[in-house]
Amino acid sequence: MTECSACGTTLNSYDTHCPTCGRETAHYHRQRRCLNCGTPAVQKAKTCLMCGNPVDSLALNTSMLSGSWASMVVGTIIIISLVIWVMQYQTQASNLVVVVTPSPVIVRTLIPTATASPFPTATSTETTTPTSTPTPQPTLQSYTIESGDNPSTIAEQYGVSVEELLALNQIDDVSTLQVGQTLLIPYIPGKTTTAPEQTDLSSLPQIRYTIDPGDTLLDLAFKYKTSIENILLVNPGVDLDILSIGQEINIPLATPTPTFTPSPTFTPSPTPGPPYPSPHLLSPADKKTIDKPNILFSWTTSGLLQEDEFYVVQLTWADGSHREAWVKNNSWRITKAERPASGPITWTVTIMQQTNALTDSHPSGVSRTEAALPQNFLWP
Repeated sequence: MTECSACGTTLNSYDTHCPTCGRETAHYHRQRRCLNCGTPAVQKAKTCLMCGNPVDSLALNTSMLSGSWASMVVGTIIIISLVIWVMQYQTQASNLVVVVTPSPVIVRTLIPTATASPFPTATSTETTTPTSTPTPQPTLQSYTIESGDNPSTIAEQYGVSVEELLALNQIDDVSTLQVGQTLLIPYIPGKTTTAPEQTDLSSLPQIRYTIDPGDTLLDLAFKYKTSIENILLVNPGVDLDILSIGQEINIPLATPTPTFTPSPTFTPSPTPGPPYPSPHLLSPADKKTIDKPNILFSWTTSGLLQEDEFYVVQLTWADGSHREAWVKNNSWRITKAERPASGPITWTVTIMQQTNALTDSHPSGVSRTEAALPQNFLWP
């Protein structure tokens, strides 16, 4: 706390005038002010709030000159010095004699360019071109669709993805594939595998197998580690498009194995095994409009199913009606006459283990895997 120098009133550190007598305090002279109108300004202000002119950037309370009289004296000295300097400059400027020297005129003469010598000295510059490793380009090979084939098995056989196979052959709907149709297969060295070379199947061991209910060529190929093509080759002249229960066929084996019984029997395990991976829906394509008299639903296989396990196709129409189809293979067809209504259809596929009798028209069971992600299409 300080006291007023005039009346002795106790002052706060921020008072600019004495509240009793009104005399200016030391804080008044130390406070930063606008050089144009004298309005107090905060330390970081750049323009005056009253007149809008720039405020001196040097804060007065940090200056060496804190007293008002000292500031006035220094200001007066500075002003007198400036006046004297200006008067001297004007006197010197009036005594100067300006001498104007004419600039020389530059004349430019166009000189024709000399013709180059007919025998110029050749300068050879060696340019080293970096050698780039060529990117392997895909070559194409052909494949003829056979009975029991689907895009998933063909793509797996040649080491490519289903999307690459369908895109190369410009196929939007896999239900249009037919037996005998030729597909182009991409082949990039080091990335994809080539088609398996044709082997002499007569040198491989074979078994005589009796078809059981629910058997498909794909399931048999997975079970005995062979291919559908090899099964067809060892059964010349036999129509295997539709398998009949009790029909006997030859199945080649990859390696010699012990003798198999003619009719293998499967003993279902009382404890369910590990769940299967969810099927991947292939066709019809999602969010497409398909105007055909019949539609073939197809999906990827999830492995070799047991005798009491089925793929269950679940369809839902726009009117709320539902339908299920219990099948063993990875495809199922429906005609327009069989559908309850036209319009949008939602469908999915799951694997179920049947718990009631096979003769029941409405099978039921327990799920063996998560249902495939539902897809939608329009069937007008």
